Amino acid sequence: MNDMLTSVVNPSPQQALQAFLTHWQGQEYRAMALFMPARVFPGGRRSVRQVRRAYPGSLREFSILAARDTDPAATNIDVQMLWRQRGGLELGRVRYRMVYVNEHDQPIARHHEGGVWKPFATYTLPVPRPLRA
Repeated sequence: MNDMLTSVVNPSPQQALQAFLTHWQGQEYRAMALFMPARVFPGGRRSVRQVRRAYPGSLREFSILAARDTDPAATNIDVQMLWRQRGGLELGRVRYRMVYVNEHDQPIARHHEGGVWKPFATYTLPVPRPLRA
């Protein structure tokens, strides 16, 4: 019971990223902006326009492939995504660097209460080539 409450109050980095990407699927850019650290945006202000520019197109599907804790405040999560952009479908793999931060977006160790997981960086990963029969 206590573990279940902890997971609701303090989601894992994978749960936080899943919520963020689900907002992208629903084109809920204001909700996405709240997930993002203010330092990512010029002037520290998070606007819907800036999020739309950073996440163009519409996310159709995603699946979390792997997650690796890299230090006490960060986890790298690899995701495969399918999104619609410029009239076509794009398949890609992205690594999200999720960082556990306090209310000032300063990293804190994951065992501290009151922090949240936010995507601080993304890295494009190669997509495996299809197998030939």
